[in-house]
Amino acid sequence: MWRSISVVVSALTVTQPIWAEDKLYQSETGERFIISQTKDGKHWATLFISDKYTASFAHNELILLQLDDQTPISLEHGNLSCGSPAKAAQTVFYDYSSSVDEVFAKAETQPLPKGFQQARQRDVFSAITVDRRAETVDFVLEAETINLQQLHSANTLIFHFVTDDGKRHQAIFHLK
Repeated sequence: MWRSISVVVSALTVTQPIWAEDKLYQSETGERFIISQTKDGKHWATLFISDKYTASFAHNELILLQLDDQTPISLEHGNLSCGSPAKAAQTVFYDYSSSVDEVFAKAETQPLPKGFQQARQRDVFSAITVDRRAETVDFVLEAETINLQQLHSANTLIFHFVTDDGKRHQAIFHLK
């Protein structure tokens, strides 16, 4: 009898959802943005690239997150192992003009001085360390970077990114 009870209890715990709460947003271009809360109370954000593309996120290009008209935040890959190959040179650079509140992407045709890419990426935009994979980007919502309250108070969330086929994309999520 105790075995059958333990089997039932085990089956119930296995079927319990991992996430306590999920909020799904979809852009007009097909990208998905999910806010999830784990049982320990942490909130995670995940960006999924659209199924409409055959390409993946370009590993050498920036992914920028922008709430309403605020300055964008760079989503930088963290935890690269020592055995990882060197990234290819960044070819698309973003200029943020606060006068028109837009982000422009342009391909640099001239070679850049050594270290210029790092300055553009890390000094112009604040950064969040994320887990970037071919078709998803995951990051924790924290007070030091971007938090759940900021997302709830924003009207739009925009991701600027480049796919590995060299095409520039913008995913706009209407949060309200």
